[in-house]
Amino acid sequence: MIQGTKINLDNKSAVVLHHYNYRDSSLIVNFFLSDFGLVSAVAKGIKGKKNKQNQFVLLQPFKRLKVSLTGKNDLLILTSVELSNVFVKDLSSQVWDLSGKPLYCAYYINELLLRLLPSHTNCYEIFSLYEHTLDILSHFSSNNSKQPSIGDNEEVSIQYEVPLRMFEIKLLEYLGYALNLSYDVETNLVIESDKQYYYILDTGPTLIPVDNIKNLVISGSTLINMSNHQFTDQKTLQESKQLLKWALAVHLGEKPLKSREMFKQLYC
Repeated sequence: MIQGTKINLDNKSAVVLHHYNYRDSSLIVNFFLSDFGLVSAVAKGIKGKKNKQNQFVLLQPFKRLKVSLTGKNDLLILTSVELSNVFVKDLSSQVWDLSGKPLYCAYYINELLLRLLPSHTNCYEIFSLYEHTLDILSHFSSNNSKQPSIGDNEEVSIQYEVPLRMFEIKLLEYLGYALNLSYDVETNLVIESDKQYYYILDTGPTLIPVDNIKNLVISGSTLINMSNHQFTDQKTLQESKQLLKWALAVHLGEKPLKSREMFKQLYC
């Protein structure tokens, strides 16, 4: 985008990833637009005015929105916001109903996007992935209102972790950082389930570690399961979580994720 170029974004599909106070009565809102990526905008005079209260309520995370924005710089001006009418036959689908663990999982996803999404770029695939993942988490919220028993812990762990692992794998792929999960980078042979591999970022798995290059030991069965999007056992969940956390850290930088720390304090 050329600095100073006038931008008019009208009636765009959007979600709020985060917002914070700006001056006395305004907010700065970080939007995710399906065809424009990460966009920051000022919602002027939205706090404390009765005629603006409805807009303030809308500018919370986990709502499907239609927004209009305008401006000449990286920080645009919000001119209108409303719930998306795409799902008018089912008004409840305009807002994701999230609570408990699914809510914190959703905040984690928002924080990932806030840190990794490009700006002023078509991100339709990631936007669709986001909606699909929050649909799943919202479904879990509505079907798990009661606390699970101790015997249900493994099933609950898989239930919440699978959509997160799938989201992380696809997010890396859509951002251009797809993981090699299919073949040995030294031999070009397909991964074998009964072998242990040394995974090297930016290249992939190998049976023989490379001197002075950081690697992560991971089983062939986990790599195959990740490639096939099958997360049905704790070993795959544990090893895939380690690999994806490592792969994401390269792009997230050293600053820790607040949502991850909060989740540990509450549930670990």
